[in-house]
Amino acid sequence: MLKRKGVIAILLPIGLFVLLHLGFSPEAHAGRTTGTTMLGGIAFLLMTASIFLATRPAGLEDWFGGLDRMYQVHKIMGVASLLFVLTHFFFVPKSLPEGVDPVANPLVPSGPFGMIAMILLVLSLALALNRKISYSRWRPMHKLMGLVYGLIIAHFMSAPAVFVEIFRASGILLLLAAIIGVLSFLYSVFGMNKRTALRYKIAAINHLERATEVMLEPLGAALKHRPSQFAFVEVQGKGWSEPHPFTISSAPGEGRLRFTMKVLGDWTRKVREELQPGGEVIVRGPYGRFDTSKGGNRQIWLAGGIGLTPFLSAIRAMQPGDDRQIHLIYAAREARDAIFLDELKDRAAKLGNVTLVPLFSDEGNYARVDMMKVRLPDPLNTYDYYLCGPRPMVDTLMRDLKTEGVAKTRIHTEAFEFR
Repeated sequence: MLKRKGVIAILLPIGLFVLLHLGFSPEAHAGRTTGTTMLGGIAFLLMTASIFLATRPAGLEDWFGGLDRMYQVHKIMGVASLLFVLTHFFFVPKSLPEGVDPVANPLVPSGPFGMIAMILLVLSLALALNRKISYSRWRPMHKLMGLVYGLIIAHFMSAPAVFVEIFRASGILLLLAAIIGVLSFLYSVFGMNKRTALRYKIAAINHLERATEVMLEPLGAALKHRPSQFAFVEVQGKGWSEPHPFTISSAPGEGRLRFTMKVLGDWTRKVREELQPGGEVIVRGPYGRFDTSKGGNRQIWLAGGIGLTPFLSAIRAMQPGDDRQIHLIYAAREARDAIFLDELKDRAAKLGNVTLVPLFSDEGNYARVDMMKVRLPDPLNTYDYYLCGPRPMVDTLMRDLKTEGVAKTRIHTEAFEFR
């Protein structure tokens, strides 16, 4: 669940900018000029915050509820900035006020910078939001946003003084934001990946039914993670150019790091068909706040398909004597699709506090709230719910749980989308 603290942290500097811009605007400014330049400034601050979140600042994960939520906000701010930019463009005065010296207040190059930036921003966001473009093609194109950001800074810095006075209070705030944004972009492109990289060797590849388990051994420092967190995995070698996020399915403290990947696209298919033991992998992380240890004593873990992986890590880490009562509902198409089912049965029997409920749709059993209402020993609103699986399944369960009176603060999901 997205937390308010992170959203408030973004809105506060925007609110400060609005107050400074309206409170200290030049007397010569018409209301239209003040309003449209304010919209442009808001768009710039949204883009700056979006670029900053792309650096994956671990210290802010708790403010947003996890890196997955930070990326959700990142995407929303990108779309919002475009709306503000378009409004700014169509309503800002296109000519100098009457009587203003055109030599002292040139519209060039600020105007062309702004026009090019707007066109590229529209194209960049259209590409970023196009789900049909493969991740390997989308990722380098998304870096075009750095050029857009630079053009917007040039547009702002070269704007006629009659429209923008850079060294007024609101202008200084935008200058500070520009410094943060440029440094953040440079770090995300050139520094972040090197600083956070941990080297691993591929120890084994296990081919499961419709999934692949990759087992890694550290070549140096090992990743320290909590149950149910995820990391970015980047295979080294020709043809393996981009990192992908996957949930860590091993328990903390295991000698090996395990990732279980369902075959969902070209990259995961290539992992299954071509990856061999002995190769090198770069791992960056850990991230995520999908933490079952913070729930109450009655918990429902509901996994759909490969959505089992965060619960695999949690149940592998759990020790006998845990006082929580956990119902692990594992939904799959059929029994052979239920990876690690025998291990789960064995762990549930040893732990004593976990009730495993396999549901197979080919037998007419589905993960539904009406089923839980009948089969669970206590009222639905007395449990904490942790849901991970296909988006339609999770959305339906969340809606039905809220209808049954379960508070949204007791429903936890992982928004495992990063574009």
